[in-house]
Amino acid sequence: MSLFKKKSSYSYYGGYNSGRGKLRKDRVIVAAIAGVILITAILVVINLTRIKLMFKGYSYGEASEILTLTKEQEKEILSFDKMDHISEWIKESNNVSYYYNYERYLEYKPKMEYADVVIYIDDVFSNKVPKLTSLGYSDDVIWQLLKKASTDDLQYLIDKNFNANTIEDYRKVSGYKIQNTEKYIEAYKEHNDYNYAVNIVNYPFIISTNEVDTEYLIKDPENILALVKKGFFLPNDYEPSDLTTPNVPISPECEDSQVRKDASDALEELVAAAKKENYFLVLNSAYRSYDRQVAVYQEFENKYGGLYAAEYVATPGASEHQTGLGIDLTSQSVLDGTKLVFGDTEEYKWVLKNAHKYGFIVRFDTETADITGIAHEPWHLRYVGKEVAKEIYDNNWTLEEYCLYKSVLPKLSEK
Repeated sequence: MSLFKKKSSYSYYGGYNSGRGKLRKDRVIVAAIAGVILITAILVVINLTRIKLMFKGYSYGEASEILTLTKEQEKEILSFDKMDHISEWIKESNNVSYYYNYERYLEYKPKMEYADVVIYIDDVFSNKVPKLTSLGYSDDVIWQLLKKASTDDLQYLIDKNFNANTIEDYRKVSGYKIQNTEKYIEAYKEHNDYNYAVNIVNYPFIISTNEVDTEYLIKDPENILALVKKGFFLPNDYEPSDLTTPNVPISPECEDSQVRKDASDALEELVAAAKKENYFLVLNSAYRSYDRQVAVYQEFENKYGGLYAAEYVATPGASEHQTGLGIDLTSQSVLDGTKLVFGDTEEYKWVLKNAHKYGFIVRFDTETADITGIAHEPWHLRYVGKEVAKEIYDNNWTLEEYCLYKSVLPKLSEK
């Protein structure tokens, strides 16, 4: 037996040598992965801003444009939500801090040129906003104003030193115009109501003693509360779509007995209720077309003169009869000749007390002629619906006053 052991032979392909080879292989793989990670990390760091921009939704091209800016500017853009028109803002302005303001304002004025948006916003936020902020205007209020305000409007508030609290209640009224604020304040002193103050300044002719300086066309004539009078005109070709003839007694002199469906149903209820108490109402006039109103006005003008016609007859286009909601009543006693005029009848007294229960108001009275522009017409009723009629009756208002206090005006466009 040999005193010495034979040395083991280690080969690359087996035994100890084989294990060592695998270890080297693993090290190579780990090194390779580490290299890939390192390279990826370097690439991510290098392109981190681009990646962040693309996560926000910017395209590769938009991100490339943004990356031409300074690091501070890139950071500024990343602080905002995605801006759909970023390329235009980069093209038009170096003032990156205003980019989001450009984008927001463009939502209000989508047809505005990009360059004009930049000019407006730069002026407003550089020259107006700091002063408005010092007057107590919050960011939200400023943006609400910007929906309609010109730079002159904002300068007006600054020049007049009107703080946010001063204009707050006027601003809530539909139709508020910034450069009328001083007039609104004066009107409020007289009427003690913000709605009334704004509306009477914007449309002074609602009170008929005031001159009509601008004429408006009513764009929603189907609205049963549309105020129709000199200054607020119906389209010449307007005819209600739901005209119908009510089932009530009709005077032989009534040329057109049609009224709108809601008014027809209410009139049937009104006449039936009066009859139960032995008052006999008769429909004497209802819908009149624009052309028919022209003929009526001309007839009165020829017979009684222009001043009389202007006082007693509605101007064509400004007649409630064209709405299909205005009616003239008479009574059987007048038709029989036992009474001369409707205003002297018991039926008229009953109508004064009860018409509102059925959605009608007696539209024209001698005492309110300065408001309505029409002298006493006890026979003329206007349908406005039960709720509104009751409010007008309870407050002893005209329809004009209801519209002023409640800020209920038709949709309008200048003629």
